[in-house]
Order: sequence, then C-alpha cells, then structure tokens
Amino acid sequence: MRIAQIGVGNWGAGWIHQIQRNTDWTLATVIDSNESRARQVAADVGLTAADAFPSLKAMIEAQIEVDAVLVAVPPVAHTEVTVEALEAGYHCLIEKPLADTLDDARTIVAAADKAQRSAMVSQNYRFKRAARTVRRLISEGVVGDVESVNIVFKKDPPFDGFRLEMDEPLLMDMSIHHLDLLRAVVPAFEPARVRATSWNPTWSRFDGNACATVEIESRSGARAIYTGSWASRSSHTTWDGSWDIEGTAGALTWADNEVIARPASVFDTVFLPGALEQHGSLRVDLDPSTQEERQGVLAEFAAAIHEGRRPETDAHDNLWSLALVEAAVRSASHGGSLVDVEQLVHSG
Repeated sequence: MRIAQIGVGNWGAGWIHQIQRNTDWTLATVIDSNESRARQVAADVGLTAADAFPSLKAMIEAQIEVDAVLVAVPPVAHTEVTVEALEAGYHCLIEKPLADTLDDARTIVAAADKAQRSAMVSQNYRFKRAARTVRRLISEGVVGDVESVNIVFKKDPPFDGFRLEMDEPLLMDMSIHHLDLLRAVVPAFEPARVRATSWNPTWSRFDGNACATVEIESRSGARAIYTGSWASRSSHTTWDGSWDIEGTAGALTWADNEVIARPASVFDTVFLPGALEQHGSLRVDLDPSTQEERQGVLAEFAAAIHEGRRPETDAHDNLWSLALVEAAVRSASHGGSLVDVEQLVHSG
C-alpha cells in the first residue's frame, strides 16, 4: 500500500527510513509546511521534487493516489491535519500523543467514525519483545491477579524544539508511552482515579515540568505508582522504564530488556516454559518477533486495514491512555487532587 508522510522534521525523518524498510508500505510522497525541506528530504530518500508538497491539499490537487497518511507533525497540529486526511478518505497513522487534549482526540475519533477509516496511534512501545512477553505472562496467570505495579523511568535526553516549550513535557510527550503500556501489559487494570504531582529541577533544560509522580487506582482497587524524570542525574533506565508487577501468585520484574518471574511458591520455580531458574527466580526468554517498535506499528496498521478491523492502538482505545495523561496533568495543576478518569473519557 502507498502512504504519504506529513511532517519530515527530526522524528519524521526517522519515520521515513522505517517506511522504506517496511514490506507492507511504499512511501509515495512527503508533505511539510516547509516546502524546501520537503523537497530536500524527497531528494535524499530517492523521491523526486514532484513527490514533495507543502500541504495535503496540494497533494490531492496533484492527484497523487495514496491509501493512508502518516501524521508526524508536532502534537498541537495533530487534530487539524488528521481530520483533514480522514475527511479526504485516507486511513491515518498518528504519532503519539493522539492530540493535545481529550476534546481534540474525540474530534479525531468522530472524524474517523464518520469517514469509516482507521485512525491508529503509534504507541510503538507496545510492539517490543519484552512488553509482549510481560503481557503474555500476566495473561497466562503467572503472577495471578495483579494488585500492585511500580514503574520508574529516568532519562536526560538532549532534546531541542517544541518539547522544551511544553508545560508538561514528561507527562504529555513521554509518560503517554508508559501509561499506555500499563493498560497494554496488564489488561485487567482498568484505570479509575488518578492523582499526580509534577516539578522541574533547577538544572532541567525544559521550560515546563520534566519530572512527575503519578498514582493510579484501578476499578478493582489495584494500584500503580509511576515516577518519571527527563532531567535525571542519577542512573538511567531504558526507555521502557523499570517495572515491578506484583500479584496474588508472584511477581514480575521487567528492566533493562530482561523479564524475571518470581513465583510466590517455591514449587512454581521447578518449570516455566522458556525460563531459566537462577537463585529462586526465573529469567524468561523474550518472545520472538520479526517486527518490533515502529516496524510492528506499520505491520499492525497494514493488517488492520486489510482485515477490516480496528488496530490494536486504535484512537478509540487510545482515548483511555490519553485520559490517564490528562488526568495526571489536571491533578498536578490542582495540588495533587483526585481526578476521575472515566468521567474524563466520557464527558471531558
């Protein structure tokens, strides 16, 4: 299938290379409001000047045929660009976050429903081997009913551009990955209420808050604590973060791309398929995958279109992940007050 990419800046440039090495998609055209940049990128990747446009409207007027659009512009422009593409009849793959606000996200969902087109959010962290492994183990009951999740994320990325000017850069641009992962790897964890605090160290390169702590309560009463930093001067985690998941039958530790199971019963360490016992714990082999990260996203996007179904990270589902982020932002801005997630999803 043929895809047009809108936005060819820093992260967008990486998307181009991902598309070009993918077997499901052919990059047909690049679109950027900076037309000279679009033309330069087109030339760099083997396209022609005729394959570069300053807008989606210009591409349509040139009668370029594509099946889908990849939206890789800054989040503030997601809604306008995505709705235009959906109304023009294109399936849309949208870089996370889906939108700046839940209201804008609902606008995108409504446009996708009206156009009967797919709107998928690129939550690429779901498509990693470790994440898939953890989700499988939890689904198989290795830890029983999950009651406690602790997530720690620490990085100090040398970003420039729009992220430095965001009010809540960590929560809005990074934590969406981890909070979406929470919903993905622990499917029974249905978020109900959130409280959060956020702050910015004096040494941070960001104008807004680069650090946050988020407490999430599920409908069943299970708890998740997320602590994140984009200005860490301590040791760093992987981009996935460091996870401790505890349940009625044991625990899972996921850190540094390793998954370790710790059954509550010593007899359960005798055998677990694909695991090696070490010091009473089980080091679990990661599930095999030929398409991880953004390659997995592109494969799922193509499969969903071919099969006429919603993709795993469909915009409808992603409303809940975005609601977790918005609830955290609201709570942090109101002194850590409790925010109802379900109310946000359904009424804003």
